Amino acid sequence: MSHNSIMHEFDLIKQCFTNWPQQHNDVAVGIGDDCLLWMGTTPLVVSADTAVSGRHFPEFASPEQVAQRVFLPAISDLAAMGAKPAFFTLALTLPKRFNDDWVIAFAKRLQQLSVQTQCMLAGGDTTQGEQLTITLSVHGTCAHPLLRSGANVGDDVWVTGWLGQAAAALPAVLSRQENTVPNAWRQAYWQPQPPLKFAEQLVGIVHSAMDISDGLAGDAQHLAKASQVDLALNLNSLPLDEPLRALGEEGVRHAVAGGDDYQLLFTADSSVQREILALANTENVNVTKIGSVQAGSGSVKWYDNQQLIDLPWQSFQHF
Repeated sequence: MSHNSIMHEFDLIKQCFTNWPQQHNDVAVGIGDDCLLWMGTTPLVVSADTAVSGRHFPEFASPEQVAQRVFLPAISDLAAMGAKPAFFTLALTLPKRFNDDWVIAFAKRLQQLSVQTQCMLAGGDTTQGEQLTITLSVHGTCAHPLLRSGANVGDDVWVTGWLGQAAAALPAVLSRQENTVPNAWRQAYWQPQPPLKFAEQLVGIVHSAMDISDGLAGDAQHLAKASQVDLALNLNSLPLDEPLRALGEEGVRHAVAGGDDYQLLFTADSSVQREILALANTENVNVTKIGSVQAGSGSVKWYDNQQLIDLPWQSFQHF
């Protein structure tokens, strides 16, 4: 095998992307035909994510790190719907400079993530192009998917995980000085952990949900608008780890507007608080109540120690 060129397309597919151990009973035909064939009876939820080198991960990222940065954020969308992962498709655009070793390492890590999340690779496409670009379409099953539009007046507002860690790590990652920030921050950036199992069990308990990908400020706004309610959120209630809290206002900014958290934002009636906490304890997921749902038309109101404030930060913008 050559180490300074890429295999022919069908050799690459055969060697790197076929016969993976993770399978799904409802995928009747997967890789090897013009289309995959799905024979399921449960509603299917679908999301497509495109990641571009230099935009969604550094150009110097290892193939394993690239696999993590493209797969885990994509799978987070399934958690947002309370869906159980079923299968995904992969569209891979590779520049000429990428060799066989890079593709093999990328595929190996992607296969590991496929097994860990029980999400089958069922098809896709490979091509050559000027810039490394990867599109994943993730598919999951859920009888009653969680939507952004279900928040009710009086609901509590919750988030999972610790916010702001990945955003706080980014400057050190880009400057290749990762040893200057806590390991938890590095892990949050390179290996986000969407709470899949926990989210699946929230179906039927909570009223609305979405994942936090572009920053809490912007994503909370999306949920508020979809539900046509206002969210009253407390800055002093946000889950920040101690190193982030020690940064003061900068740490709060990372948590509010940094993005790349891939955690869950959801609303639920106060009567199910104990059930939520019990599920979180079982799945070893950190959950924090950060506010409430109020009557309104799609605004987010921020409070600091019960004082209404104007938030000076905006979430990540794609364009």
